Amino acid sequence: MAYERSKAVVLRAVPKGCRLARHVVAWKRAVLEHPALELMRADGRANMLALVEIIAVQQDPASRTWRTTWGWVAQRLGVHEDSVGRMIRRLKSWGLLAVVATGRSAAHTPRSTGKKQGEAPVYALTTPASHSPATVSEATGATPETEQELDPVDINVDPVPPKGACSPPHARESLSPMDAATPRPSTKATAQRREVQAALAKRTAPLWPAHATVRPSRVGAARSEWKQAYRLAGLEIQHHALVLRRITTAYVVSVAKVHFEAGWSIADVLHALDWTPTGVRYPHDAVAGIENPGAWFAARLRAWTHADGTPHRSPDQRAAAEAEQRRAEAVAAAARHAARQAAAKADVEGSGAERVAVRSAEGGSVARRPLKERFAAAYAAGLAEAARRAGAPGSP
Repeated sequence: MAYERSKAVVLRAVPKGCRLARHVVAWKRAVLEHPALELMRADGRANMLALVEIIAVQQDPASRTWRTTWGWVAQRLGVHEDSVGRMIRRLKSWGLLAVVATGRSAAHTPRSTGKKQGEAPVYALTTPASHSPATVSEATGATPETEQELDPVDINVDPVPPKGACSPPHARESLSPMDAATPRPSTKATAQRREVQAALAKRTAPLWPAHATVRPSRVGAARSEWKQAYRLAGLEIQHHALVLRRITTAYVVSVAKVHFEAGWSIADVLHALDWTPTGVRYPHDAVAGIENPGAWFAARLRAWTHADGTPHRSPDQRAAAEAEQRRAEAVAAAARHAARQAAAKADVEGSGAERVAVRSAEGGSVARRPLKERFAAAYAAGLAEAARRAGAPGSP
């Protein structure tokens, strides 16, 4: 669209003998003063004047071009599309319109372009550079006899009228910006973008912590506090993702609100713009080539959403869960180690109680004998005691 409205392309489309209109007021005056307009029927003249008003409202002042579809104009005027085509062809024959780019339906759009929608035609607002009797007779269809009855018309226009002589450039008269076929931002959206640029220009510190959940600091916060928290988070996202500055902060918040409610942070949203849930980085980044930032932003977050509409666990939530799991495993391992240490200490203390200090004849101490020797000595002592009892008088 920008290429079609570039100065070089528009000037290349201007036919010989015409020139690009200096101003929409000059072009409108050239149409109203054209002699062929007086020769039209009353109903046709009324439709032509209505078409001129629509063109004057929809035209792009920077490039002096008009982009629309015949169907939209026919719906606004209440006529058939063929009537719109005849009026446009008449304006072209008068040298007041030039075709910059023809329209094309979606069915005839080549697949190689990657586009799936139709394209509206683009016209340039032109005025005849010179006006001769031959031009008048060719445009009006008048005979040489009737040419003498026509007064000469001066096509040359005056300079752009001073301030106050015409409507302001932002006036839309009875047509709202939403009715225009040319996509242009509304006044509210434009003002909101200026507010975003001003807020981000004054930013000296993060408007919202990157790894903090987006919610008010106090429990039972009012709705206005929730909206303010979401707005600050949306501005912080727009600060890091430059392509999202082309859309409003309200739209950014509306797309990311479900994820914010699920505990996502700003860092999680920014991570989702560059990475898939499986840990694969997108081959295309958010630097250039995005024609619809809103749809791109919604598609990147939709990849992190389940089929029922609930978001996946965010990267911060995954990292927190993994850290908690590691802490639990470390606590369990420490408990097992402490239990083993306690059991070993109890075993050492229990065996120490069974020690027998054997002193030698010289009064020296003898080290504890091995278990086998102590068991053999105890066994021999038991046999001796049993034999003694068996040989004692009165024993059974």
